[in-house]
Amino acid sequence: MRILFLAFSVLILGMQSSLALSAEALEVSERLPGNEESWIALVIILGSLFAAWFLNHQSSAVRVIGTVLAASGCIAVAAWFFFFVLGTGFLENPKPYDAPMDSAKPTLLWLQSTAALIAGLGLLFVAYRQSNAKAELVLGNRNEAHRYGRVSRVLHWTIAILIITMIPMGIFATIIPEGTPYRLEYYVVHKTIGVIIFTLVAVRLVWNRCSRRPQLDAGLKPVERKLAHGAHLALYFMMLAFPVTGFIMTSYFGAPTYLFVWEMQPLWEASEKGVLIWGLFHKYLLPYLIYVILGAHILGVLKHQFFDKHVRVLSRMVS
Repeated sequence: MRILFLAFSVLILGMQSSLALSAEALEVSERLPGNEESWIALVIILGSLFAAWFLNHQSSAVRVIGTVLAASGCIAVAAWFFFFVLGTGFLENPKPYDAPMDSAKPTLLWLQSTAALIAGLGLLFVAYRQSNAKAELVLGNRNEAHRYGRVSRVLHWTIAILIITMIPMGIFATIIPEGTPYRLEYYVVHKTIGVIIFTLVAVRLVWNRCSRRPQLDAGLKPVERKLAHGAHLALYFMMLAFPVTGFIMTSYFGAPTYLFVWEMQPLWEASEKGVLIWGLFHKYLLPYLIYVILGAHILGVLKHQFFDKHVRVLSRMVS
C-alpha cells in the first residue's frame, strides 16, 4: 500500500507541475472550413457501423465485405501511425509529459499500431477464407437462448471497433504538441466519437433489458461463470467511465465538448483541482485498467473456444 501511495503521489505532483503550463497554452482556434473534422468523425463512425452491420448480414458475400471493412480499419490505424505520427516526428518532440507515466506512451503506440497491422492482415486472410463459404446466416433481431441477435451484435461490434480506434487516438491526444495547427480539430473527432460510444453503450444496456442476453455455455465452471459475469460488468463500467470522466475533465479545463458541429460549453467553472482529479482517472487509471480488462476478455473467449472446446463461445456473437 505504501508503494502504491507513493506512486500516486509522484503522479499527482507531476501533473500539478505541468497543469499551469497546459492551461496557459490553451488556445482558441477556428474549426476547419465546412467543419471538415466533423465529416472525418462521421466517416469513422459510419465505417464502424457498416462494418458491424455487414459482419452480421444474411448474405455470405456481404459478410466478407464486413470483414474487409474491419481489416481496412485496422490497417488504417497502423498506416496513420507509421506514415503520419512517425513521419511528423511527434514522438521525438511530444508535448511535455504531465507525469512520468507518459514516457511509456510512445512505446504503447508502437505496440498498438503493430497489433493493428497484424490484426488487419489476419482479417484479410479470414475474408479470403470466408469467400469460399456460401452459407447464409439466419439471424433474428432479438437475442436467442444460445446466441445474440442481430441488434446486439451490431451494437457490440460497432462499439468494439470504435473503442479499438479510440485507444491509440486517446494516447496521441495527450502528446500532441501545444500550438499544433490541427490540435483542436483532432479533439473534435476524439470527443465526438466518445459521445457516440457513450450513447451506443446506453442503447445496448436498454436493449439488454428488452431482449435477455443468451445463457453462458453449460460447460463453464461456477468460478468461470463468475469471472465472465465480472468481466462483462467491468467492460460496461469502463465504456461508460471513459466518456464521463473525459467530459468532466474537459469541463473543469474550461473547454467545450464536441458532437460533430455542435459544442457543449462547460457546465461549471474551470478548476485546476478538478482537472487534476478527473485527469488522473481519464488519462492514467482507466487506460491501464482497460488494457487488463479487455485483454482478459479476449483471452477468456479464446481459451473457452480453442482450449476448452466450448464451440458455442464465438458463435454467440460472430458467425
